[in-house]
Amino acid sequence: MDQPRRWTLRRKLLGVGITVVALGMAGLGMARKPLNPAPSPGQLLPGGAMVAWSPGYRVSFFGVERLHPFDSYKYDKIAAELQKKGLVPGDAFLIPDEAPAALLARVHDPAYLASLTDNERLSQVIEVPVPGIFGAKSIEARILAPFRRATGGTIAMARHALEHGVGINLGGGYHHARPDGGHGFCVYNDVAAAVLTLRDQGFEGRVLIIDTDAHQGDGNHAAFADDPSVYTLSFQQEKIFPQPRVPGDRDVELRSGTDDSAYLARLERELDAAFEADDIGLVIHVAGSDPLWNDPLASLGLTIDGLVKRDLMVMHAARDRSIPYLHLLAGGYGPSSAEGSAASIAAILREVAAPPR
Repeated sequence: MDQPRRWTLRRKLLGVGITVVALGMAGLGMARKPLNPAPSPGQLLPGGAMVAWSPGYRVSFFGVERLHPFDSYKYDKIAAELQKKGLVPGDAFLIPDEAPAALLARVHDPAYLASLTDNERLSQVIEVPVPGIFGAKSIEARILAPFRRATGGTIAMARHALEHGVGINLGGGYHHARPDGGHGFCVYNDVAAAVLTLRDQGFEGRVLIIDTDAHQGDGNHAAFADDPSVYTLSFQQEKIFPQPRVPGDRDVELRSGTDDSAYLARLERELDAAFEADDIGLVIHVAGSDPLWNDPLASLGLTIDGLVKRDLMVMHAARDRSIPYLHLLAGGYGPSSAEGSAASIAAILREVAAPPR
């Protein structure tokens, strides 16, 4: 049995037990509320980088979120590892505001946004069942607000990247959220929200989106289909979700089992071509960790070392050309996801803090 089918079976077996427990906890008021600290401006790190993160990014819906392979504690684990390594003090993280409703209504069809309090529709978007017993207030607090706050982190770090060179959000990269609807555990398109915010504030440069998640960034392709100032490069595994593909500017389809050497060699060639334009004003890296060899929803063959080299390659391609760089986490569902992303971000922070090459 292949990995995706094993996960589907596991999800079905877990579903009954978790849902029963969740319903009981909801009825008794026993479930812990998600943490939601007040916004904080954060601190500049050596070299000018900044990292956005909040425990409020965590989707926590009485355990039902565990029916999706995404680890809702992944962001917390990465933040803890960066603190452990001494790279980001606990009080240095920028804690963002939620993305404003008025902004999201410009990114998405208002009818889609209104539908998100419908349990059945939301279940389709986040790919786990949202039992009808959970009302609009619980949905807002435990599912929608975390996605809005992580979207706010992408907006804040995009601004920071333009001002200081490097912004990192320990969340975001919701590249499956299209203007008229979300899927793939992506509710809001944070990249589109960030680009629109920058445009409102006078930014006129070309945006280069480099998406190295194992799955095509169909939401970004749809959001920027008619915007020639945004170029999308999606570096994805062939024949997996989402299907059918949404055409982008450049889609690179990789075979199952593609290893470090083959992946990095192809990426280097594609980056050389993508950076031929001389008016790029911002690079947005949608840096999913699902190309790792043990991810259950893909079957590429990257090691953690390969993932680190991938992210440094993209970061250096931007920084060596003095182009601001925004790093987002996107997908990643396997047991090495948090470790791999933490290793990559740690390497980026060390490189940014080092003397110029």
